[in-house]
Amino acid sequence: METVSQEHFDQGHEQDTSYPNKWPSEEDLPDFRTFMQSFYKDSERISLRLLEALEISLSLPTATFQSRIHDASELRMNHYPPISVETIQEGKVNRIWPHFDLGVLTMLWTSGASGLEFQNRLDTNGTSFIPVVPGSQYEMIINVSETLQRWTNDVLPAGLHQVSLPPNLKGVDEGIIPERFSIAYFCKANRNTSVGTLAPFVDPVQGAKYEDITAIEYHQSRLQAAY
Repeated sequence: METVSQEHFDQGHEQDTSYPNKWPSEEDLPDFRTFMQSFYKDSERISLRLLEALEISLSLPTATFQSRIHDASELRMNHYPPISVETIQEGKVNRIWPHFDLGVLTMLWTSGASGLEFQNRLDTNGTSFIPVVPGSQYEMIINVSETLQRWTNDVLPAGLHQVSLPPNLKGVDEGIIPERFSIAYFCKANRNTSVGTLAPFVDPVQGAKYEDITAIEYHQSRLQAAY
């Protein structure tokens, strides 16, 4: 059975009553909740600015994307424990298997850690991946996710990605992959918002590639297919 070598802490919008946050006690982690709520709000503001920039670049009406974002986005803190190269090479365990994110945009901070790879779209077989070379520890990686691909009728395709062996450990037979930390902000559509193709992107001949379905229905259908 394929498994993932990862653990994480998830946080949603503070006003989300459908899936309220569960916080560690203030005694165990003083000021953690206050800091993370502030970080979430900062991430939310950045994601909306990015969507605004996309609206301008695509000559869309103001808030075409932004108006569909409110309280369903998630902030995730990832920890990848140390694992042996041999375990990864056996093919039954990976840090994160190849996947598309479900939301609109993903903003990722890796603190300079390596191992993240994106599909090489120039590979006609679609089976090769290109390592993301870490830059500054403050660098933010932006990834288009499935909802934005659906909204734009494939004008902005989602990025298939995985977390695997760091480049310096590829081709070796043994060794330990050190632990890895990252933080991801998943900008997501409102749960009752359609993730079907938006009107400005409907092809006049071929029409829309994606059906009219709510974000929560699409999310649930993808989870059922995966599990």
